Amino acid sequence: MMPKSALSFPSSAANTVLLQIGDLPMGSYEIAPAQALETAIRFKKEGRMQGVKLEGGKEMVPTIEKIVGVGIPVLGHVGLTPQRRDILGGFRVQGKTAASAAKILDDALALQAAGCFAIVVEAVPAEVASFITQKLSIPTIGIGAGNGCSGQVLVQVDMTGNFPPGRRIPKFVKQYGNVWSESFRAIETYRDEVRSRQYPAPEHTYEMPRQEFERFVETAKDV
Repeated sequence: MMPKSALSFPSSAANTVLLQIGDLPMGSYEIAPAQALETAIRFKKEGRMQGVKLEGGKEMVPTIEKIVGVGIPVLGHVGLTPQRRDILGGFRVQGKTAASAAKILDDALALQAAGCFAIVVEAVPAEVASFITQKLSIPTIGIGAGNGCSGQVLVQVDMTGNFPPGRRIPKFVKQYGNVWSESFRAIETYRDEVRSRQYPAPEHTYEMPRQEFERFVETAKDV
């Protein structure tokens, strides 16, 4: 599945289906379609995944066709592709010009034709992502791509606030909680109660009958 991510589709979806999708790591699928297929099979057999996700556009068509051809579902990924961020100049919004938006659409259509069951659209202007969604016959999953996509995904660490203060988070992330602060508060309270011996209290301690303890002390007094 997409590591540490929360995937959600609008409530209009009639049925909810849980899919375990393995995100193929960089270096495990780019060399050749045969390498990608071998990795996908391992994800399915050893990782118990129901499908795999990989990044890239038209250049990945032979790879996707190879994997889908043996019956393994593939989730595509266009727009900002994090594994290729260095060649993109870092984590930058994609599709801000007519030419680059057209390339993303072209890539998405190619992935659809290759057999992808859905496509992640990341860090793309909302109007572009919405237009692409309308042009496709398969669902889009937006992340930083507006609310016009078929569904949404957020990294769990980001959305729950499970990171230290000062960490930069993308503009599109909405923080729904503050797990880090609550965890830190709990740990500090634990530390203070241990130092003051408030913890463990009697309710956290196993009991022994007084008579048995006295018998134990008597038998062990010369030890």
